[in-house]
Amino acid sequence: MMQIHAVPFSALGSRHFEAWSRIQGSDSTFDSPFFCPEFSAAVASVRDDVCVGVMEQEGTIVGLFPFQRSAWGEATPVAGEISQFHGVIIDSTIGWSADELLRSCNLSSWVFSHLPLTQLPFQQHYQCVGESPCIDLTNGFDEYCAEKQRSGKVIEQANRKARKLEREVGPLRFELHDTSDAAFQRLLAWKSEQHQRTNVVDAFACDWLVTLLDRIRLTHYDSFAGLVSALYAGDQLVAVHLGMRSKRVAHSWYPAYDTAFGKYSPGITLLLKMAEALADVGVQRIDFAAGQQIYKTRFMNGAIGVAKGVADRSRLK
Repeated sequence: MMQIHAVPFSALGSRHFEAWSRIQGSDSTFDSPFFCPEFSAAVASVRDDVCVGVMEQEGTIVGLFPFQRSAWGEATPVAGEISQFHGVIIDSTIGWSADELLRSCNLSSWVFSHLPLTQLPFQQHYQCVGESPCIDLTNGFDEYCAEKQRSGKVIEQANRKARKLEREVGPLRFELHDTSDAAFQRLLAWKSEQHQRTNVVDAFACDWLVTLLDRIRLTHYDSFAGLVSALYAGDQLVAVHLGMRSKRVAHSWYPAYDTAFGKYSPGITLLLKMAEALADVGVQRIDFAAGQQIYKTRFMNGAIGVAKGVADRSRLK
């Protein structure tokens, strides 16, 4: 019989983290760094509303459900809207009920936007289903480029702009993880400028988000690490990207570039250099968030089905 109880993230112990890592590593559904316990730990270090539903059978932890709880018993994914994969991390052989999960965690509802389609107990609450694009590097970076070249000219065009940037501005230098505070601060400034320019609410005005990203970029374990990748032309930083990686998957999260060099598409050059370097260290996939940005469509060669919806106990039967 399934037993479920919710606890604050701070109450988790070694047996919980050992089970979390074991279950995550047993199913490729949970390869994303968003499913790593280290990600939830980073968020819990800057917020006090992170909880975990612990699912047990006969004393063995078979699942964990990380979430943020509101004062009214409503739940969102850990990190809210910036979480780009979430769900119940559970052994695929275990049957479970969305109603039982929410009731046992004393939740009235749970909102999701990037839920893997393998989470069938939530299926009746899908509002829409879409695709989260990705770069599949299973066969290596060279094969990825060859595949894209067979279907179009995006790689050729990107390489031509990279050569033009190098010729007109300065020699290109790429760092997979730039540890300098300067690169991080430039990223924050460029993203804030982008939000203002496009009339989007500036997420970086939230202190907890800036603190979270700062902590993630300084986190480095074999199973989870922050990444601040940077592209320089001569001595000028022209593009930077903040993301994170698990053992096999990296997530493209916050890309930015200097608009003064926009005609060279430095963000695309940075993306391709990241893909090459990550493939060399064993990363098999780079995830993008679900969305319609043109660069995702042009450079993706795979996709993961995800759902958006609200699991509301008043409608759970």
